[in-house]
Amino acid sequence: MKKIDKIRIKNFKAFPDLQEFELKGKNLLVYGNNGSGKSSLYWALYTLLQSSEKTEERVNDYFAVYDETNEQTFQSLRNVFSQEAESFVEIELQGEPSIRISQGNIANVKTANVKEANKASDFINYKLLHNFYNSTHKSQLNLWEVFKRDIFPYFSYSGVTTYSECLEDIETNIQYDARTRGYSAFLSKIDSFNTKVEELLMRVSMQANKVLKDKFNITDIIIKLEYDTKLVWSGSFNIPSIKLCVQVESNGIFITNHRPQSFLDESALTRIAISIRLGALFTRLASSEWKILVLDDMLISLDMSNRMTISKIILDDDDLKDFQKIILTHDKGFFDILKSKTNTSEWEYLKFSKNEHQIDSKPEVKLDKTELEKAREVFEANEFDACANYLRKETEKILRKYLNKDLTGIESEFESLSQLMNQAKTQVEHQRLWHFQNIVNKEELPVEKLLEDFENDVSLDANIKGRLYGLKRELLNFAVTENQRNNNAENILKELESIKYRILNPGSHGNSMPFYSQELKEAIEIVEKLYLLLNP
Repeated sequence: MKKIDKIRIKNFKAFPDLQEFELKGKNLLVYGNNGSGKSSLYWALYTLLQSSEKTEERVNDYFAVYDETNEQTFQSLRNVFSQEAESFVEIELQGEPSIRISQGNIANVKTANVKEANKASDFINYKLLHNFYNSTHKSQLNLWEVFKRDIFPYFSYSGVTTYSECLEDIETNIQYDARTRGYSAFLSKIDSFNTKVEELLMRVSMQANKVLKDKFNITDIIIKLEYDTKLVWSGSFNIPSIKLCVQVESNGIFITNHRPQSFLDESALTRIAISIRLGALFTRLASSEWKILVLDDMLISLDMSNRMTISKIILDDDDLKDFQKIILTHDKGFFDILKSKTNTSEWEYLKFSKNEHQIDSKPEVKLDKTELEKAREVFEANEFDACANYLRKETEKILRKYLNKDLTGIESEFESLSQLMNQAKTQVEHQRLWHFQNIVNKEELPVEKLLEDFENDVSLDANIKGRLYGLKRELLNFAVTENQRNNNAENILKELESIKYRILNPGSHGNSMPFYSQELKEAIEIVEKLYLLLNP
């Protein structure tokens, strides 16, 4: 799979000047306050991929110089404070020429690769999710516009065309009445489209309910998507209706509710909306040389436990493993949790900021440094107290991540460094035992024969002897590597114990004890070893 190496934006939405994001083929996690440019990055990528299916005239509208007297320029996405400068969005794939859109320049997004990537990728933000249930209490939820705008463009209708293209073909090639040649074929095309929509809703519903049950562990709600009012031509087109309702279990009986926005709270509605969006994504999973999943504050109305559920899906689900993920959030706590559950070999971490009191200020984009990187930085500046503090924070983060402790847990939040170290020692031992049992138990073999001369045992056939020989070699390799690893673990944790009292504790309490550079240098090396040992 190909990945994006770099993203460049100039004079587009919040970014007036050239801004480069270096992903190096990794996923990207971004934290930033509201208005800091997160959504601008979201819309830049969305606009670039969507342009593969749009006309040059339509794309030019995005880069037109805004003129309040000209409605044609009202769709412009140029930065409002830098109208006259060059404006573009550009990405660079690994080992590939750059792909750019700007006014009068969309040729290199009209390729098969970009069109495939557009159909295979997905963009979800909180506004799109809110559209699933943004209706008055007395109204039934009609998802026609949601499907028309956000789902139909990505589903193959018949071979090379999508549902959107089929619908556009119907709406632009009208045969007005029975006297028009092709009128019967026109009506047949509408009927066929309606049948296909019903089939699509059935498939998406099945996947959405699977997500709701398997991922969110919700078994008392069933999502129902019904093509309630079909597309009809009677001199003009009607407004179709895709009705969203839910069946809720009560005393063993499922009761249908046709207005879930009046019955369920926003958290439940958001989970249902996410389930439908992911259900649609899992239904259409398209093949492409590269594809991205961009999420912009999509978990805004969920509590932390549900955010963790979604995070697990995003980070670990096999169906999403080929996506290059870009996650944007304004929630610092959520950012820290996601960062603790990922690693620098697969992720880049950025912080966006902007002066909220100055409307024309430019966003600032900075790497989000680890505590260890900060420790090295202040060490070079001879700020030894600060270096010790950063080392303690990094040590706690390494241990918490290794122990898989949720950063939101009240109890674990106040555990001492000594407690974390003791738990880490115990877990190292448990992992060694688990690994050993996993080797021994993975095959049904007479392992007791390993204590005997099994190679000359006539009661064993050649196949069993071969497998026992392979098991013996694997156990010997395990003994050598685990012994070495365990010795390393014991040594590093002992070293950590020594610097805990000499370096970490005094520094973290602001003690005036002088810190010598050689001791801190050694402490940095020990913490680096700890990271490599516990988070290989």
